[in-house]
Amino acid sequence: MAGIDVTKFAHSPVHSAIATRDYAGLRKILGALPRLCNPTEIRSEAASHAEEEKADAISAVIDRRDVLNRDTPLHLAVKLRDETATEMLMVAGADWSLQNEQGWSALQEAICNREENIAMIIVRHYQPLAWAKWCRRLPRLIATMRRMRDFYMEITFHFESSVIPFISRIAPSDTYKIWKRGANLRADMTLAGFDGFRIQRADQSILFLGDGSEDGRIPPGSLCMVSHKDKEVMNALDGAGSPATEEEVRQEVAAMSQTNIFRPGIDVTQAVLLPQLTWRRQERTEMVGLWKAKVYDMHNVVVSIKSRRVPGAMTDDEFFSSCNENETEGEELDEILTDEERKQLEAALLDSAEENGDARENEYKKGLRPILWLSPNFPLQTEELLPLLDILANKVKAIRRLRELLTTKLPMGTFPVKVAIPVVPTIRVLATFTKFEELHPLDEFSTPPSSPTGRESPAVAPQSSSSSWFQWIKAPYNGRTSSSLGCSSSQIDNIQDPFVIPSDYTWVTAEAKKKKMQDKNKSKKR
Repeated sequence: MAGIDVTKFAHSPVHSAIATRDYAGLRKILGALPRLCNPTEIRSEAASHAEEEKADAISAVIDRRDVLNRDTPLHLAVKLRDETATEMLMVAGADWSLQNEQGWSALQEAICNREENIAMIIVRHYQPLAWAKWCRRLPRLIATMRRMRDFYMEITFHFESSVIPFISRIAPSDTYKIWKRGANLRADMTLAGFDGFRIQRADQSILFLGDGSEDGRIPPGSLCMVSHKDKEVMNALDGAGSPATEEEVRQEVAAMSQTNIFRPGIDVTQAVLLPQLTWRRQERTEMVGLWKAKVYDMHNVVVSIKSRRVPGAMTDDEFFSSCNENETEGEELDEILTDEERKQLEAALLDSAEENGDARENEYKKGLRPILWLSPNFPLQTEELLPLLDILANKVKAIRRLRELLTTKLPMGTFPVKVAIPVVPTIRVLATFTKFEELHPLDEFSTPPSSPTGRESPAVAPQSSSSSWFQWIKAPYNGRTSSSLGCSSSQIDNIQDPFVIPSDYTWVTAEAKKKKMQDKNKSKKR
């Protein structure tokens, strides 16, 4: 960025200090910021609120984007190839994930510009920062959950297409079964998520044990991934509080540099809801399960997938041809579709894409129109549901898409009992709230939550080995068929305690799980 105009950053002291390489001035600004507590010492809701207020005050200074190109100070430091400023900002808690006007984070800018040392600085700090943020918000999340009613709920995901009649064979429907009791949450599923049209299957349950277990073996705030096929339980927060080794940081940056950068996104900031009308010009209403709902089109929603070339990285075609190498079990399209059907699917997806820009940066961008069925009679409010979706969205991409749409301001007193979410213009997934039942009070529980016996400890506290710390922020592992924790689907509504993990399930570490997946993929290639 030779010839930078410093006057354009005059209103932002941190930007100005970085633009002029005034490290003394930057150190003075950062030294005057509020000091955050040790994240593991935040135990109460009041302390959580207080820490969040301090974090917001810090972010207002070091994450400003009211400048040219909406670059944060960290973006500017990366573009100036300033390792010293980058280190100072990351130590102060800069948010590396914030996007500039082009939609890129500071880390992505570093990777695309082959600034590997700067990328390593960001990667070295970002997991401890994410862990601190989780710990900071956990007491408030647990307190909010305890104030909510207890319930059992089902959400059905169903794919449909107007041009691909065989869509149900490659994208089977799934019903998420969700229990909430006290500060505990459980979700059973077979659909982990979808990127474009890469369907990720999973035979798993996610257990958030905000109350922990009564025997004390599972601490409050634990997040467990349960694989039913393997009868294994993995603590998703295993090693999350431990810093990464230099080798892990180096490997992570090297992995990022091997492929082009992709940024999928959905923009609902300008979204407007307009009611659908009948031929009599009256607002359309439909029954969704037990709930009468009005049907709305959501206008001004933009779905985009941007790609940016990383010098020396594999091409997009090479990337997509190898994208299954690091994933767990899934069905190949060749095993499901005939040659003619596969060509039809590829043609439909190709017709959906529009690429813009030069050879360095491409973008698929499309204005889509989701449909929402809003009911005033659903027993849960959107504001109550969002914290629960936040827990699941970290590990389940299908939930992440649903949550993005629910951030739109909806009419007061309504709940989206059904949402049609476009995957690509010719394919959409319908998320429908099909069941909601209040559960009995907590004191009627006859069996307390417990943990299985196994060779690994489920403790959330930082471990001596940090080799699994990257797994905390990555997508869940995948499986195939649905089951519940030791129960058939016909028994699922009668489970007394949905948070008990069967005693014949074994605890495994994220590191062991990852190695098992890699060994399985290697054996497939032979």
